Amino acid sequence: MASLAEKPVGDSENFDRARFEQQVHAGARLADRYRLDRELRRYSGGVEPLPRAWVGFDELLNRKVGIDLISSGHPRARVIEGAARNAATVPDVHFVQVLDAADESGLVYVVKEWVADAASLSTLLANGPLSTAKATAIARELATAVAAAHDCDMPHGALDPTTVLVTSTGQVKILGLCLERALAGLENGPDAQAEDVRAIGRLWYAALTGRWPTEDGGFGLPGAPFSHGKPFSPAQIRAAVPKTVDQLVSQILGASDGSGEATGASTIESAKALVTGIAALPRFREEPEATSVLPRTTYPQRPGGYPAASRTVAVPQSRTMTGGRPPRRYSRGLIVIIVGVVLVIGTVAAFELGGRHNSPSASSSNSPAPRSASSAPATQPLAITTASIWDSDKGQDDTTNLPHAYDGSSTGWTTSTYFDGPTIAPYRAGSGIVFDLGSAKSVSRVKFDVAVAGATVEVWTGSSSLSSVPTVTNSAPPGFTKQSAQANVGGGGDITASFSSPVTTRFVMVWFTVLPHQDADQNDIAGYRDTLSNVRIFS
Repeated sequence: MASLAEKPVGDSENFDRARFEQQVHAGARLADRYRLDRELRRYSGGVEPLPRAWVGFDELLNRKVGIDLISSGHPRARVIEGAARNAATVPDVHFVQVLDAADESGLVYVVKEWVADAASLSTLLANGPLSTAKATAIARELATAVAAAHDCDMPHGALDPTTVLVTSTGQVKILGLCLERALAGLENGPDAQAEDVRAIGRLWYAALTGRWPTEDGGFGLPGAPFSHGKPFSPAQIRAAVPKTVDQLVSQILGASDGSGEATGASTIESAKALVTGIAALPRFREEPEATSVLPRTTYPQRPGGYPAASRTVAVPQSRTMTGGRPPRRYSRGLIVIIVGVVLVIGTVAAFELGGRHNSPSASSSNSPAPRSASSAPATQPLAITTASIWDSDKGQDDTTNLPHAYDGSSTGWTTSTYFDGPTIAPYRAGSGIVFDLGSAKSVSRVKFDVAVAGATVEVWTGSSSLSSVPTVTNSAPPGFTKQSAQANVGGGGDITASFSSPVTTRFVMVWFTVLPHQDADQNDIAGYRDTLSNVRIFS
């Protein structure tokens, strides 16, 4: 049999596919520097093997990176490599930077900046529309960045909610300048720059309304209502949208204004003109809540492979700890009287208790004192010393983020993505993590979070005699007993699995057997997956 180093005559495509599969796998290293950690997505269409996107790690600079990969013999290889080098020449910081691109050993790879603590716009909009101030700020940043790229004669060509990232501090980053279309095997049309501007208009529309401006919807968002072949303007969907914003968005999309009449203004097709138009808008204050004139349908989504940006809920001072009612105000004189009465009662009570304690009848009493609630043993959080993945794939799923399942990070650990579901039994019995407490301890309950609602999560415990985790197989770990199973768990909340009685164990496993479906994003293909985080184990 010919080795992979010897190209079989007349079997070029099979040879390239086999060689690509041999080179591209978790743990593989490129240029003795970049380690492949987890596959994010595969681009569709055309000749196999198709381009793939991975999360990797730069071992030289000790940082996470994104890596796009394609076989050197693939028809898209030269276009992708050229797009990467072109994108690297655009200096605007809004674009995710290309750090390296090379063709080595039959493999073209592109190394990109990895944006920490960011969520895609599609993830943010899964929770509803943004305020006018936030939506307009995002549109302003997009227009500024795209104008800079157009000055270099480089349209993006694939702006959508999955290629726009927003960090927890509000910074906007754009994925895939030039690259995204090249990876997908698409070419820019003659009006590519004008299409970029329309794409910003669609993103702005979606951020304001929580709807995608097509009848069928898209990117996990419901479609917009249409009239005379055009979508309702943002203000027709959401009353809080100011007229100036409504008119500008409608002008970009060539739609009507809030009254349903044509704007009469020419459509904006230049990024620079859009920057000027947004700059002329007044500054908007944050809205207390979204006001909608149309009902909204929500769709479950994961916060993307990029971790979801931190959310801070502001509580109005007048409603804190009062059940939503304004706090009562009392006069200073009444407060003085109340304090005096409390002091008198406390003094009398202390005297009475002291007298009883010193009386003979009290000292000679044989009746036991009642046990207070505070003296009952309380459950205590137990320290997790280490963890390992139990998923029948040699425990290699998302090993980089494994500690984030229990270290309090919002990143969490994500399962593999499965094409069929929601039960993952056709592939594996389950996918989860075994947590090691270091030694056998009494365990009564486990608390954890999952990112998206709809999963079935089981909690198992190992036998008290187990001193190590068994070898991973496609079944529950031998020597483990199921303690809890919860179906259709809620996403984003604090989930508790309480045992019927305390169990002495060293190992606790949290295991997914059913997963919710999620759309494709920059970091993962479409399929069934979920994310586990904030795991806590209690005595």
